[in-house]
Formats: sequence, C-alpha cells, structure tokens
Amino acid sequence: MPPKFAIASLSLGNCAHHNLPTKIRTAASLGYDGIEIFIPDFEAFVNEVRGPGLHFDLFPDGRPPVEGCLEVECAKAIARLCDSLNITIPVLQPLRDFENFASPSALGSGGLAAALHEAERWLKLMPHLNTSLLLVCSNYIEPKNHPFAPSDPVTEPIPPIPTQPEIETVPPGPAPSPFFPPPTQEQLSTYLDTQVEAFTALGEIAERYGVRIGYEPLAWGTMVDNWEQVWDVVRRVDRKNVGVILDSFNCLANQYADPTVSSTFLRNSASCSQTPISSLSIPTPQKHELVTTHLHPQNATHSALLQNLALLALTIPGHKIFLYQVADAGPPCSSSSTIEPTPCAPARMTWSRAARLFPCEEERGGWLPVTDISLAVVEAGYPALASDTCRDGDAWWSLEVFNNSLMDPRPECVAEHGLRGLEGVRTLWERVCAGIEAAKDDREVQSPMQTDDSQSSDGGAVLSDSETSEEIKGEAVGNGYQAGRRKVSTKWIDGCIVG
Repeated sequence: MPPKFAIASLSLGNCAHHNLPTKIRTAASLGYDGIEIFIPDFEAFVNEVRGPGLHFDLFPDGRPPVEGCLEVECAKAIARLCDSLNITIPVLQPLRDFENFASPSALGSGGLAAALHEAERWLKLMPHLNTSLLLVCSNYIEPKNHPFAPSDPVTEPIPPIPTQPEIETVPPGPAPSPFFPPPTQEQLSTYLDTQVEAFTALGEIAERYGVRIGYEPLAWGTMVDNWEQVWDVVRRVDRKNVGVILDSFNCLANQYADPTVSSTFLRNSASCSQTPISSLSIPTPQKHELVTTHLHPQNATHSALLQNLALLALTIPGHKIFLYQVADAGPPCSSSSTIEPTPCAPARMTWSRAARLFPCEEERGGWLPVTDISLAVVEAGYPALASDTCRDGDAWWSLEVFNNSLMDPRPECVAEHGLRGLEGVRTLWERVCAGIEAAKDDREVQSPMQTDDSQSSDGGAVLSDSETSEEIKGEAVGNGYQAGRRKVSTKWIDGCIVG
C-alpha cells in the first residue's frame, strides 16, 4: 500500500507573508492528500481573524466568532475548509518544550503539571481540527537552562569535553556540545525516565480526546537527539496512542552529517551512535523480506549510517511509526564552508532552518541519502499493512522543509514550493520502489548460490522453526527488538554491504 503525500503548511511559505487558508487551497489544488498544520500558522490565522478581521468568509453567516471561543471556532473553520477541498490534516505540530518541562523557561516554569496543561490546550482543539496526531519534538536547551550543567555557563568556564568519552550503552547519548559537558549515563537515564513519566501522562490525557502523540527527535536536541532514545521512551510508555515520528532530515543530520566539520558535512563515522546487537537477538522474519541489502556504502560514514538504519528497521514496528516526514538539505546559504554554533542556535538548527530542500533536488544541492532512510522506513513496515496500523490504515509521507526561500513575499511562492515538493516526494517514492525491485532481483540472483539450508548466501543466519520459540522471541523483545521481524544479514549489521 503506497503512502499518502502531505506537506507541512510551513513548507509553502512563511506565515508573515502567506496565510493558512491560501496554503490549504494551494495544497489541495496541487493534489496533495494532506497538509500538516504548523502551530505558528494556526496562531497567525487566529490573529488575522481577531485583529484585521480577515477570513470571515470561512465562518457561518460571515460573522466573526466571539473571543471566548475564538480558537475553537477557528479550528472548526480550518477543518471545514479542508473538508470542502477533500484534503486531510494528518498532524498538528510542533508542541515544543514539553520534553523540557523541568527547565525554568519551559511552559510557564511549572514543571510537568504546567506542561500537561499547555499540551491540553492543543489536545482540546484537535477534534475540532479533525486531526488525530500531535507532534511533540525534543528540545534544544540553552546553556543557562541546562539541567546538568556543573556551573553557571554564563559566568564560569565550562570544562572541556573529554577527548576519550565513556563508552555509551543503550540508548546512546546526545552528540557532544561545545557549550556544556555531555551527560553521564546515569544523568541521561534519569532524564529519559522523566520522559517516560511525562509521555505516559500525556498519552492518558490524549486518550480522552481520541488523539495520538508522536515523539520526534530533533538532530540538535540537547538531551534527546536520535531515534534510539525516542524509541526507548515510547517502548517503555507502552501505550497504543504514543508512537514515534521519524524525520529524514533529523535522522540523517544526526547520523550522517555534521555542518561544523567541513564543506561536505560528512560526520566522523566513529562518532555515529552505534547500538551493538547480537545475531541471537534477531527473530525470524516474516512479515516482510529485507529490501536494502543491495545498498553499497560509499564511505565509512555511509557504512555506519546503513548499520544504524538496519537497526531502525529491525527495532521499531511499523505500527509504532505514526508519521514519516521527508526533507533533504544542501549547503547553507552562507559563504562559510561550515556553520559555527552559538549558545542560542546550534549548528544543525541553523542549517535546518536555512537550507532544507525537498527530496530528490540534487540540482539544488541536495545530497543527504534520503532514499536509504526511506527504504529503511518501508522495511520497518511503514506503510504497514492495514491490519497493523493504528488508525484507518493511513501511512503518511509528509514534506517538512524549512528554507530561507520561504520568506519570499510573492504570492507565487506558495505554489512554487508546493510543486517542487510534490515532484520531489513522488520521485522519492519511485526510487524507493525501484530499490525494492532491485533488492528482489538481487535475491533471485543469490538464491541459487545457497548451498546450506541453515545459512544464507550473504552470511546471515536463517533461524529454524525450532528457534521461533517463546524463549527466543522473549529475548528479542527484552532487548528492545520486535518479535516477528525480518532476517537481517550479518554482513548488513556489520555495515559491510555487498551486492
């Protein structure tokens, strides 16, 4: 089942120049199945109704709503517009600072209770918007609010990052920062424990409104910056309405790229988070066959990335992926070959907000391996079989692109970006389908070469029926992997891909 294609409202133009109803009408006219509602876009719409008195044609009898129910009526107006244009709202996003509820600057500084109260404001609106998913992202925490800073980072020097960091355990910690020391494993575990508590409580509130919560790691998150950490939280929360949101840019900007190191941005492969897995932990395959073993690593960084993507495909069940957001990126719009971080803007954040591109825009400088991660997402089972999904069998690939070009005030900006995005995501899906077919051809070529029923031609263990016992399945689940997943070759896990 192919995915449905959506685009984030933010990716059609900045709300300072382009209003939300225009973006919705344009996305529908171009043929998108859905449009993400960016919370700043919605807030700008509310202010346009409240202040200049715009968009009254979207309300019954052309009358503005009263102030006390303004947000609810605006949500209903947007839902009616989308319904009239046959376009869906797959997600409302992003709820920022929820993860960082302990920070003095977060959501009223009232701890978890205040964070849940602020989140409920949006949960209440979601049924009126006719959307069932709220995106909650990880956060960048400025040095002055860092939860584990040993000193005042504003007035006292911060100790240098150790040249030989401690060996990480599952889940891996965030990338080193020039502004504060990396957390110890104990501190990171404590932080993730608080997220389990917070997302459990949020999931319980969300259930009252019939909506779901998706947790997304941002590549520049201070404490949470990779999918392993997010999955660790979601797995332990263990609620049907709490899942993972994957973003191709954020995953690749964490695992593959580092805009502080060189003009090519290739990350040192040794610094990529690697979670070793034992072949004994790999259950028997059997919902899908592996589709990515034909990929060839181009360099050490790419090899480390492919290993991480294989782990992703093995670990996260398709039905726990609630949304896949897609974006590529090119060099930043600056004369410098690298991006220097600042206390208020880490390098990956600056890069993300200035220079994201739609997928398959190599002619504009796009170079991230978006097809590779998209194959891994499909391999994980998303789009999943209808019986595996949480709601209506829908699987969304949604474009989320920030770029300086979105500040263009021309009316044509909206349609131009919409057309680029639709062309890019359709091309990406074609490349993924071609990759699946290529893997199928590879298997057919390799199949006659197998001489041992207990060993595959590429070195991967083929587990016998007797090894599908509850003991083996229990061991796999205990290690955080989903029982009933597909076989992954030993060579693939080692990052040594062969055709």
